[in-house]
Amino acid sequence: MSQPYHVIIASATVSSVSGSGPSYTVNYLTDTTNVKIGDKVLVEKRTAGAGTGSTILSTYTYIVTANNGPLLYELVIKYESDTAGLGDDSPADLYSGGGSSGSPETAPHKIVRIDGSPFIAFLD
Repeated sequence: MSQPYHVIIASATVSSVSGSGPSYTVNYLTDTTNVKIGDKVLVEKRTAGAGTGSTILSTYTYIVTANNGPLLYELVIKYESDTAGLGDDSPADLYSGGGSSGSPETAPHKIVRIDGSPFIAFLD
């Protein structure tokens, strides 16, 4: 993502994902109370079981379209793009490289807010 941003949550742990593309409901173990509509979710996709330091296959960008908190740490996100041009993919199928190929770990989510957006400034 080429736009300047600041990090809201550096590494949000995914609990579960439901829905089918391009919109997904994601439940987190991490508190998502401060996340706002319009924030971005960045997810680095690696090969399952290849190791968390392995090559990043693509970085996926989703936009937050709803925050179903504060009691639930649940966001609705919509696929926007990915750096390798692979197309829409469920966040449940984006792996961190940890675990094994038979039992892969879901990649953590970095949640960011775009800097300098006049629209976002009025939402704060």
